[in-house]
Amino acid sequence: MAPVSSWVPPSLPESSAAATSGLVLLDRWCYIADLPNDTTAESTTNSGLPIKVTFRAVRPPLLSHFCVHCPGLDFHSIGPKIVATDAHLVLLCVPVNPNSTTGASDWDYFVYSPRAQWLDLLPNPDPRCLNDSATALISRQDGGWYAVAALGACKPIFRGHALIRWDFDLHLYRSSSNSKGWRSKRLSLNEFERDNLIPLPIAVNRHKLYHVTGKTITIGGEHGTVAWVDLWRGIFFCDVLKKRPLIQDVPLPVPARANWDRLLRNGDPRFLRDVAISRNKDSIKYVELEFRSPQELDATTTPVSYADWVRNNYSRKSQVIPRGWKSTTWNMAIPVGSSEGWHRDCVVDVKDVSLEPCLSDVMAMLSSKTLQELPVGYPILSMDDDVVYLLSQTMDKLRVMFAIDVRKATLRGLAELDAQKSIFLSNFCTSEICRGLDLPPGNQTPKSCTHRAWPGHLQGTKCVLIGHVIKQTEQGKPSEVHAKNWLGQRSVNLFVETWYKESGCRHWRFNFSS
Repeated sequence: MAPVSSWVPPSLPESSAAATSGLVLLDRWCYIADLPNDTTAESTTNSGLPIKVTFRAVRPPLLSHFCVHCPGLDFHSIGPKIVATDAHLVLLCVPVNPNSTTGASDWDYFVYSPRAQWLDLLPNPDPRCLNDSATALISRQDGGWYAVAALGACKPIFRGHALIRWDFDLHLYRSSSNSKGWRSKRLSLNEFERDNLIPLPIAVNRHKLYHVTGKTITIGGEHGTVAWVDLWRGIFFCDVLKKRPLIQDVPLPVPARANWDRLLRNGDPRFLRDVAISRNKDSIKYVELEFRSPQELDATTTPVSYADWVRNNYSRKSQVIPRGWKSTTWNMAIPVGSSEGWHRDCVVDVKDVSLEPCLSDVMAMLSSKTLQELPVGYPILSMDDDVVYLLSQTMDKLRVMFAIDVRKATLRGLAELDAQKSIFLSNFCTSEICRGLDLPPGNQTPKSCTHRAWPGHLQGTKCVLIGHVIKQTEQGKPSEVHAKNWLGQRSVNLFVETWYKESGCRHWRFNFSS
């Protein structure tokens, strides 16, 4: 893989239009580049090196991203990463030791405000090691101060051979505290509610599978409520700013039938599931993908329920080979009561998903496959509507983000992903950090179009597009495409496609000199 420092940030569409919703789809892995704009903030690392952070926003399904510039740091194998966001604040970590990234002292943590253009260096949590997936940022008083809360590893506590409770360490930092340091508190859980709703077979090591945090959500409110999500089994809710915080355990809905075996194999649940909070923070949203097997189960042996399947000697031999899929979304009102608070919302089968007319030609370019035939995974829930984003990779290695309205069963849009970051396929999230932010020109995508540049005849050589955006004239045609031929050939042929909602697809073919 190419060094992180060599990643080229994608160009952004030129437009002075401000973000109307404030919601974006974030790429968690930052680019290493100095591209200042009206969001750029500066600070210094713990070792005194200057550092700058810039936010560059576009409308979904295109990915907004961050650029970090820190002369003196070597970003070869791993780069800065967005850990969490809340309101208009961002928590990011920066690797400061090129030879190691395993200890807390190998990272610097910053809180960044694109709106106010400040960048705070946090005290290093060492010897505590923060798990990015279990760390939350909590904005208070419109960013006047903030807290960072991280859940430590769970520890089973036994009395004899009987499990009596789980212990967790809560690591907390408050920017308003006079001590300006991290504090730790012990949290305990002695009621194992998810074992009743989603039991595990005796053969499975239940002590390792009770809770593995895969995602953390900030709910906020008076007491700074945080949700630590185990995408297989349940959610821990905790008011972290209370003097004596307690954990509330709320199981997720029982897995879809095709996913029972996946749970017990402890596969990556992010491939199938996501949990998000609604924009106004009055409900929790949950989505699960279920892939159809090419073989129907024998009706005489099919268990009635998940619990029945577990009791009757579950099988680890079954495999789900994708032959289409369906998604199910659920929601639960906040404040949370119990697992009975989950309500099924939308169920959509891929065979019923329709294309907006202007997308038909674009889909035809994806190796001539229908949406049903394309492999998808890693669902991402939108915060303010019924859209679920799905990642896909075609046979020719093209990586695409689909935006599907699951209530209307409609494909609303798609965008190509940056192939430079293919190894970090699932590190995206939705965020509202653009709310109230007046972004500079070049930071927004025009509402009516998306852009792609498709390599055509390359005279037997490889061609690199500098950026992914085609500059437009008032008539709507591309005015220029910048390209660079790796082997120095002077003539490069490109196929350029621009999609307009109002008028469908238009295509042009051009010859350019390198």
